[in-house]
Amino acid sequence: MKKTLLIALLAITVLACKEKPTPEPKVELVAIEDLTPSPAGSSSLTETQLAHIKRIHQTFEEVYPISLEETIKNFKRDLHPDNEINIWLAMTNAYEPYAAVHTGAEKLEYRKEAYKLILMRTMMPDKEAISNANLKILSGKEAQAILTNYKLNATPIKVKTNE
Repeated sequence: MKKTLLIALLAITVLACKEKPTPEPKVELVAIEDLTPSPAGSSSLTETQLAHIKRIHQTFEEVYPISLEETIKNFKRDLHPDNEINIWLAMTNAYEPYAAVHTGAEKLEYRKEAYKLILMRTMMPDKEAISNANLKILSGKEAQAILTNYKLNATPIKVKTNE
């Protein structure tokens, strides 16, 4: 009897300790126009962070033409600017080798498409990024070559909803 009770108690304990599986987060594509940015000044930035942001801005200035002030303001909106800066630095590391070889005004559209592809890659795996980027100029082989220089895992943007 004691043995049966002990086995039953052990079985109940083991079953009770099993973790409930956490549901997968809902992932969906949302148009940028449908997003509302966090309030300006949510974060303050250090000199090191500002130096990184200046590099990021200089790298993408021709393909994402906003002012340095606007770029800084956008990073200040981020609750975790270091995480976002690291993503953008990884993007610069993927973009710069491609841009260095594809220079000149005649290749600007190529660089814009490479930027768009790399930006998509920050949020999804290679194949999905290539598929969702709607590439018109870059071949699949060129796209894959560009993405070999992006070293971070995909991290979808977390959007706070009012639901």
